[in-house]
This record gives sequence, structure tokens and C-alpha cells, in this order.
Amino acid sequence: RRGAVPTAARRLGMVSEQHEALWQLHVQLPNREPVLQEIAQPQSIEELRASLGVESGQTLLTSHRVHRDRLYVVERIDQLSSGDSVFVHVPRRRIYITVLPDVNRKAVMWYPGATVDQIERAIVKAAGFPVGTQIELLDGEASVVLSTTIPNEMELQVVPVSEQRPFVGGHAAPAAPSAPSRRAAANDATP
Repeated sequence: RRGAVPTAARRLGMVSEQHEALWQLHVQLPNREPVLQEIAQPQSIEELRASLGVESGQTLLTSHRVHRDRLYVVERIDQLSSGDSVFVHVPRRRIYITVLPDVNRKAVMWYPGATVDQIERAIVKAAGFPVGTQIELLDGEASVVLSTTIPNEMELQVVPVSEQRPFVGGHAAPAAPSAPSRRAAANDATP
């Protein structure tokens, strides 16, 4: 291995303790090429995660020692050594949307760190609405508040707020009330 210290040199004390305490890991993030990173030899999984910048919710994977084509979760530091490859699994969130009258569902996905505004813009785009359209998410007859922690794989109907809601119990639900114009508000304020 490139950069490995020969065993004889290690036994003769020709290698400093500082050099011995470094690990080289091939770290791969999703959709990226592996990058060789040199870090201080970690004493725990927490130290390893901190050294590599792995965030909470992300999982470290490495190749199985015998079955090289299979990955497994790194749970203990003794599962790794210098020169190993580590893969960072970033879980994604996904919901499915439909827009009537089209009944085809479309997936909307995001990764941890996305904001509610970014997710809402992605939903508006996937629904085919103009940029900036205010939307309402419906689960049956119930309105759903958009959150970054919305349950995974949820199926929701998307309705522009400016439209009337679908018929519920034989009556059309009223459209959202419009705000009074600034001119009307200003006229009411003058004596």
C-alpha cells in the first residue's frame, strides 16, 4: 500500500508516534468520486464521524472483508483500518404528489439540510405550477403543513391556494380570502 510504513522500520523505532497515529481512508459521498483523506487515528466512531464531517442521520458503510461486493454499517472502530474505503450514506426524503385532473403521481425528493421553502418550490415545479404559486397540500380532506420531517413516502394532492377547494360533503369549500388592497386600506385610514 502506498504510504504504508514497513513493519521492520516500525519495530526498530524509526517511525515517529505522530506518523503511526494517521489513517488514510478513501471516503466516498453519494454521486461523487472517492477522495483520499488523511485523519488522526480515531479512538471511537464519534471521533471518526467528526474527523470526516459526517452529520447525524448519515450512515458510514464499508466493504465486507470476505464478500467485497457487499457493504455493511460501521458500528465499531475496529471494523476499519488505514487504507479502507468508507461510503457515506445520506438518507433522502421522498413524497408523492398528484394534481387533479391528472392522476399520475410524481416523486419529490430532498436531502437533510433542505429548507421548507426549497421543498415547497420543488413541489410547485413538479406540479407544473408557475414559480411563486402558493399551494395547499391535502391528505384526503385534511390540509397538511409542509415540514422537513414530513413522513417518508406520503402521498399528497397539491392544490393552488387561489383555486376553490374540491367539493366536500356536497358543498364547495370557499377559496382563501384575498387580502384587502393597500389602496382600500389607506382609504379606510384617512378621516
